[in-house]
Amino acid sequence: MSRGRVETVRLRDKSPVEEIIERHLPIEGQEEREAASHLREALAQLGMDCSPGNSSIYNTPERFIKYLKEFFQPFDPREILGEGFDAVHDRTSIQGIIAQSHIPFTAVCEHHLLPFQGEAFIGYIPNERVIGLSKMARLVYAVGHESPGLQEAMTEKITDTLYQGIKAQGVMVVVSAKHGCMSCRGVHTPEVVTITSCVRGLFRDVPAAREEFLFLTGLRR
Repeated sequence: MSRGRVETVRLRDKSPVEEIIERHLPIEGQEEREAASHLREALAQLGMDCSPGNSSIYNTPERFIKYLKEFFQPFDPREILGEGFDAVHDRTSIQGIIAQSHIPFTAVCEHHLLPFQGEAFIGYIPNERVIGLSKMARLVYAVGHESPGLQEAMTEKITDTLYQGIKAQGVMVVVSAKHGCMSCRGVHTPEVVTITSCVRGLFRDVPAAREEFLFLTGLRR
């Protein structure tokens, strides 16, 4: 099929066996098959050889749907953060900043369904509860895989989920990422880094707290 000419590829009709299988698939499985079928037709309209004989491409729609489903995983904040632990231990109240840096993540941009990857930096000042050290990384992963979205919204969701979930005195989050929609299309600028931040509570009201967070996480030297 020539590149300069778009042809419609007639996909084969479903066999009786395939129709029986689809009728007995769970609803979720049926929806995936239907979505893949529409995508296969769209790719054929764009000129790709999506015929069954082209085994390399024929199953591409199923692979793409499977890839997207990894980023449609709603979560319950209570399951991610847990109950936490008492912030008062051995009569010493924890009032300082608890921070983690360089938390890696991959998410999908809702504009082009292309991935963006980077790191998150999180700090919070506990009130009555602290969370396990793994919970911040789990939260970043969960928000990144909840649904395709925007980096700005992801940054706010991480911040608000932590701030409200443990009623912290303050939360600050910085997210740094490179976007596929800028590196492989459009302006073709693979080295551009997008940085977003969100602050709540004491980090918003006390400049010294923000400065300490930036220093602790290595974002300011």
